[in-house]
Amino acid sequence: MEVLTPRPAMIRVAQPWASLRRPACLFLTAVGLRLVVMGVLLAYNPVAWGLNEPAAIGRGLVLGHGFSSPFHSATGPTAWLAPLYPNLLAGLFLLLGVQTTASAWAALFLNVIFSSLTALVVLKLGREHFGESAGLFAGWAWAVSPPVVVMPWLLWETCLSALVMSFALLRSLRLNQSSRLGQWAFCGCIWSFGALLNPALLAALPAFAIIVAWRKRCWKGSAVMILLCALGIAPWTVRNAMSFHRLIPVRSNFWPEMFFGNVTFSLHPTGDSMVYQQEGEIRFGADLRARVIAHIRSNPGEFVRRTGRRVFTFWTEPVHFGPYAAMLSLAAWAGILLAWQAGLDWATFACVLALYPLIYYVTYTFSRYRHPIEPVMYTLAGYAISELAIYGKGWVASRAGG
Repeated sequence: MEVLTPRPAMIRVAQPWASLRRPACLFLTAVGLRLVVMGVLLAYNPVAWGLNEPAAIGRGLVLGHGFSSPFHSATGPTAWLAPLYPNLLAGLFLLLGVQTTASAWAALFLNVIFSSLTALVVLKLGREHFGESAGLFAGWAWAVSPPVVVMPWLLWETCLSALVMSFALLRSLRLNQSSRLGQWAFCGCIWSFGALLNPALLAALPAFAIIVAWRKRCWKGSAVMILLCALGIAPWTVRNAMSFHRLIPVRSNFWPEMFFGNVTFSLHPTGDSMVYQQEGEIRFGADLRARVIAHIRSNPGEFVRRTGRRVFTFWTEPVHFGPYAAMLSLAAWAGILLAWQAGLDWATFACVLALYPLIYYVTYTFSRYRHPIEPVMYTLAGYAISELAIYGKGWVASRAGG
């Protein structure tokens, strides 16, 4: 009996598609594309640190001033930013010079790596919770989508925040009754790392811990996770208490940001007002707290309108890419709805989308503020697209059969 073997042409066609399933191919594509984009941007826009607050704090650390104020003509300790990213930049400054072009290139390269690693996490999230097709759609969309590809150009913690947020969610969603307490503790450490990088990442953690504990009957494990997260933050909170003589868990700038977003940006410390420099960080925050509360009480309608505009802006930026961001938002929420209808785990993903933006709704928002939860959005959008593809395939088959 003759044994049939695949023709070489068939093998050549199948091989590229098989490679798309490989994490290494996804990662290398993401890195290569981002490096090309960074190269083009560097060719036309020489990189500079400018008024970069994390870099200013990193400079103070290298020069022996401690974790000190990032604003011009201001001295003394600060809690304006969380500590991890300024310390990362300080390490680069020690190796490559303080706020040099070489250190900026290194920071950009790290952002490229962080963003590319996130593609692997998105792939895993999609595969483990919504299926192979959803993971592939989501991972490759993250790897090649223009708004994500250009994000490493920003010399902030944004790319690292997206990686940590998605990785924390991936590891936490794997926890169940059979998980050892050490695994719960490890997730608590990841969340505390995220808090010291960008405390907004913790917005959904309490609700998420309750959902996991309730569904999987893991109250002890959830308690251990929350406890380890709190213990990881505690040393920084103690440092703030010793420096400012008041309780500041991570950052001190909530009320100033409320003021800038609802009253005026003219008093921002990077400007010429010098109010921050004259009053000091704590008094400045208390002053702006009183001012913004008085303003909102006097103008509640204006506050509601501004908040509504910020809600709309959060889900529709970045405007430079047209309707892309709005389409991603719609696809992500469609993924939530489809997961609910299919009986899949939708609540934890919905908590992230619903709770993370709250702080930006009442302060102000830029396109990069949404980026830390965009891995979750791409995962859900990948699921929605995969379901749409299945529906389309079935519709075509039914039409052909009819």
